[in-house]
Amino acid sequence: MLYRFAARPARRWLSPLLLGLMMTPSLQATTVGQTPVLSDRQVLVKGNGAEPESLDPALIRSGFPGEVVLVDLFEGLVSEDGQGRIVPAQAQRWEMREDGLVWRFFLRPQLKWSNGEPLTARDFVYAWRRLLNPALASPSAGLLLATGINNAQSIYGGALDPETLGVEAESDLILKVTLERPVPYFLQLISQRPFVPVNEQVIARFGKAWTQPGNLVSNGAYRLVSWVPNERIEAERNPQYWDDAHTRIQRVTYLPLASQHAERLRYEAGEIQLTNKVALEYYQKTMVEAPERIWGLPLLGTYLYTFNLHRPELQDVRVRRALSMAIDRRLLTEKVSGQGERPAWSLLPDMPGYGELGSPLALEAPATRLAQASALLAQAGYNSARPLKLTLTYNTSENHKKLALAVAAMWKPLGVEVALNNMEWNAYQVAKDSGDFMLARSFLFGDYVEPSSMLGSFRCQDPQNESGYCNPAFDGLLQQASDTLDATARAGIYHQAEQLLMEEMPVIPVYHYNQMRLVDPLLRGLPSRNLKGAIATKDLYFGQP
Repeated sequence: MLYRFAARPARRWLSPLLLGLMMTPSLQATTVGQTPVLSDRQVLVKGNGAEPESLDPALIRSGFPGEVVLVDLFEGLVSEDGQGRIVPAQAQRWEMREDGLVWRFFLRPQLKWSNGEPLTARDFVYAWRRLLNPALASPSAGLLLATGINNAQSIYGGALDPETLGVEAESDLILKVTLERPVPYFLQLISQRPFVPVNEQVIARFGKAWTQPGNLVSNGAYRLVSWVPNERIEAERNPQYWDDAHTRIQRVTYLPLASQHAERLRYEAGEIQLTNKVALEYYQKTMVEAPERIWGLPLLGTYLYTFNLHRPELQDVRVRRALSMAIDRRLLTEKVSGQGERPAWSLLPDMPGYGELGSPLALEAPATRLAQASALLAQAGYNSARPLKLTLTYNTSENHKKLALAVAAMWKPLGVEVALNNMEWNAYQVAKDSGDFMLARSFLFGDYVEPSSMLGSFRCQDPQNESGYCNPAFDGLLQQASDTLDATARAGIYHQAEQLLMEEMPVIPVYHYNQMRLVDPLLRGLPSRNLKGAIATKDLYFGQP
């Protein structure tokens, strides 16, 4: 990102965009070219995987089905483009004071809601205060706390009123944000879906029903037309959107198909142009016969097995290390999951500014690792006369079952006895949240592209901390990193924190996620590098054969 000093009396401001905007073409909806050759058909049907839990930006969680729709309906101050870069959105530029404590965002003139009413900086103030409302119980409140906005923590704890939050509208077009401490990844945080504006008058009028068709007022490239629960959601171009002139897809439909088989059949019939997933067998077949129908990218996420550290059998780190060593990740990713996932020997995947930690164990032969694992278990007091007995819990999925069976087979030579416990999604979530498990299939995704977005889930008392892991030294490293503005130094501190985590092994990383989808070969504009996996329909179009 490019910086320059802005000439202002008595203060120095860093403007991350002004010089960059002078040197690059205008950032618009269609990033693949200014004059694409279009097909006559510009209607898109997407597989959504499941029914959205909500269309309220404050109530959805990153990576869940609702976010796929909200990417099209709402837009924040900044967003990520298809290359994963932070780009202007509702704000056309911004500036940061040299000490990193004050930001000003300059909104585009004449922004409007989908109902034609003016959208101003005050709409952002309302939306961000709303995230901290205890009555709303937003799962994204933690994201706002991570921004370091002035008084956010005290408001969340009930000590101060929401009106004291360090966000104010200096005018209709200028939003001022005051932080308690510099946050190096502030822009990455506010690019996420919960930081979009919402319409206060509409929410006051309709209450919880404000997200229903006919009620919902949004500010993104599309507006909600219909929502038939468990069948489909439909949206159409929003003519009030600031860049509607460069939006190509006229209408988009989201289908909540949990069955990959049903989704594939509708894709083959031409009813879906972008699926949510690809079944393993069909992926392998299509990669051979028609690779142009497969699209995929790495994701900022890791498939895990989480230990419950409150269980006495798992409190000895030698046991946890032994179980991790014995898993042949390459075999799992090539023969079981089998869609190009990368084996994970550390928690974090590669991301801009942070290289994957890796492990020397990855270079050793499986037989060597198995021998080391056996020795560790013996040191911990487990042998054929006293076998380690585990229960492995996973949510209903053929893929999770196959992986669990394969992992249990890899532990069998160690004398480990594994009972598999399959649970439906809701029961599985309750079991993990309540600590009613021994070892559980799990996952971890970053809400924003920065190491803290995943490492933070292992802080003492963090709501996402399923294992019960708690090490003040680890927490201290994360705090030190958040106070470090130099990117290289910060990455080094994160590496120390991740290394400590992998030595103490509260979880077993198995593989780093990617997304694989079936696509219509004529669909253009898909992201080329976006670890968050967001696909904005405004960037897509159908080209000519």
